Amino acid sequence: MTAISKITAADFVRVPNLVSLLRVALTPVMVYLLWKGDNTSALICLALMIVAGISDGLDGYLARRLNQVTQLGLVLDPVADKIMVAGLVIALIWFRDFPLWLALIIVGRDLLILLTGLLLLKGQRLLVPSNLSGKYTFAAITVLISCYVIRFPFGMQMTTYAVVILTALSIVQYTRVFALVKSGRQPRVFADRPLYRTLRIITTVAYAIPFLFYLYFYLPNIINR
Repeated sequence: MTAISKITAADFVRVPNLVSLLRVALTPVMVYLLWKGDNTSALICLALMIVAGISDGLDGYLARRLNQVTQLGLVLDPVADKIMVAGLVIALIWFRDFPLWLALIIVGRDLLILLTGLLLLKGQRLLVPSNLSGKYTFAAITVLISCYVIRFPFGMQMTTYAVVILTALSIVQYTRVFALVKSGRQPRVFADRPLYRTLRIITTVAYAIPFLFYLYFYLPNIINR
């Protein structure tokens, strides 16, 4: 939990914040590629999705590495994620038959987090930075969107389950933090113990092995389509 301080014009040109803004700038380009609908455009869109996914972890790393952690960055990082996700999900509803119920869950979660964040910012002058569950949820949503971009059926089905579960967990986490802060209590810092990291690695590998196996055999269909 971070107390809000003044945001300066210089913050907008700091490298980590420019990396976050890259995701916003790429969103209309990816929507345009989805609108074109051809196979080459889909592959380019997928490449841009990978760049956007890398940038989500890179901005925080650069902020710490370059000692450029700013209030703007704490706001911009999650907002950039939500702008990109909302834009692509809406486009996928039109161009890839993305399920409306799943879109409502994803966009609804983001709106809920933004609303609670604004309430805390207005009433408590506090910022709630992205937490671990939020990062994993964004990563899963990015993978799900990528699967719809290239029309990868196995990935769509498998990642939908992951997105629903992670979305529920992140909503519970953000709701808990909001309730604690509103009641005047300080949320405890998450203790990322070795056991937790090991479980995350095992779960990620268990998901990645069948996903990559089926993707390997599906890739020729994408290239030769």
